[in-house]
Amino acid sequence: MIHLALLRLFESYFRHRWLYTLPVVLMTVLAVVFIVRQPPVYPAYGKLYVQREPLLTSLTGIGNDGFSWRTPAQATVGELNELLQTEAFVRSVIEQTDLQPRMVQEREVVKETIDEFREAVWIKSKGENLVEFGAQHEQPELAQQFAQATVASYVDWKINIDRQESVVAQTFFENLIGPYQENLDNARADLQAYLEANPEPVRGNRPTREQMEIERLQAAIDKASERLTDAVNKEENARLALSKAESEANQTYIVVDGPLLPDEPRVSERAMAADAAIFLVIGMLLSLTGVVGGALLDRSLRLPIDIRHGLELPVLAAVPQVRANASRPKPSDGQQRRTHQTRNSAIGQQSMPETLAGTQS
Repeated sequence: MIHLALLRLFESYFRHRWLYTLPVVLMTVLAVVFIVRQPPVYPAYGKLYVQREPLLTSLTGIGNDGFSWRTPAQATVGELNELLQTEAFVRSVIEQTDLQPRMVQEREVVKETIDEFREAVWIKSKGENLVEFGAQHEQPELAQQFAQATVASYVDWKINIDRQESVVAQTFFENLIGPYQENLDNARADLQAYLEANPEPVRGNRPTREQMEIERLQAAIDKASERLTDAVNKEENARLALSKAESEANQTYIVVDGPLLPDEPRVSERAMAADAAIFLVIGMLLSLTGVVGGALLDRSLRLPIDIRHGLELPVLAAVPQVRANASRPKPSDGQQRRTHQTRNSAIGQQSMPETLAGTQS
């Protein structure tokens, strides 16, 4: 059965091979036209150096503790790619470019602008501490603006997020310092009141019960003092983190190579080959669909194996296809005249005995 199907497919293709080759040719032509009509794309890219631990963090001792399996470049690329998926961050970037007026128009225009920006920007790691950022666009000015604004917005985001965390922490510990100070004052007042109510005896030692009560009150003072000291230290650290947020971000992220205004478009041979392959595959699928469809719809008996499988009859003989030999030379008029005379003579010679036989009888 598989042999029959293959024969039917080959017979269907070779019967109209030029027709089935036409989709491949047309799609190839369309691929060439599509590639030629593609607008030029201008790339603008730069490099960002990310330090593992800036000097200010090492001096203040406030930073990320522990070991991370990701390099600074990988962590930065991951954060940037996640931020590019948020509309708020993308809006902050686009507002620094020439596309800012489009962000106050209809919702559809805003969505198209955001999608256009996301398709244009790329971020990738180039080592442990080096990050390459860039953008490509039909307008070279927009490509440069996209690249610059992306890194600038990321640094601002880092500053704001650190500042916001520091403000929240500072406010939290400031609210704790007051109650902790009040608890400490109350504990000290209790101890002072107890000592005034139970003065130390002139002779001998205090009773055991009084000594234990004084130790309990002193322990309460020590605990309250420890809590207050811890809150004050953490509030100071939060205030220090708030003051150093901007300086740390500027020290951590350093633009080594800024994006320049591109003057030549980029031609990607890989992208051209991919586009051409897509058109070629579509053409081949159309041709294959036509071949298979022709083989399935054609119910005529064209091969001896069709008769054996379709009618279950034996094949005694098959009429061969005879084609005129195009390479054989055509006879001239004189040769045709002599051939005609020879044929007439042969016919006359054949008819003379028949005539004589009739006369004799």
